[in-house]
Amino acid sequence: MNWIGNRVSYKDHKDFFTMIITSKTEGWKMWIMFFWFLAWSVSGLVIIYNLFFTDELIGSELYFYTFLFFWTYFWYKIIRVLLWRKYGTEFIRIDKDRFSIKKSIWGFGRAQEYLTENLKNFELEPLEEKSYSKVFNDSFWIIGQGTLLVINSKKQYNFGAQISMEDGIEIAKLLNLRIKKYKSAG
Repeated sequence: MNWIGNRVSYKDHKDFFTMIITSKTEGWKMWIMFFWFLAWSVSGLVIIYNLFFTDELIGSELYFYTFLFFWTYFWYKIIRVLLWRKYGTEFIRIDKDRFSIKKSIWGFGRAQEYLTENLKNFELEPLEEKSYSKVFNDSFWIIGQGTLLVINSKKQYNFGAQISMEDGIEIAKLLNLRIKKYKSAG
């Protein structure tokens, strides 16, 4: 098993190539997200309790129902980010016929598959270093979009959430080499 940075491992097998990109982050960031989740959960439970079991919020029900709608949405988002950071992976497999990439949490997820012969190349997502979209995408409290692109004859697909620029360049070079290898073998 070979490594690129501390989140990306890859291996050449006899008839195929695999790469695993983990979504792990520093421990202190996980603790901050966990405490944010706890605080968010407590605030919602307090509103739910006061809304349904006391008379404190009479006359303000519409506001607090609306609040709970948005609270539920962001509660779901933070749970998803916590699970992604703890258990999420992107699994890439290349063989002579197919390129597949699967974003999964605990192994659950759907693989995107492309014919190897239709792949053109891999490259970095063109984001300016100081742009709002780059800064937001690299924030640890969101899952983020991919920083790498796989380009095939029909469309583009991004992957490699929050990979550094240096690691992204290495990954793109490696995947381009492996695609050429398996295209020529097929």
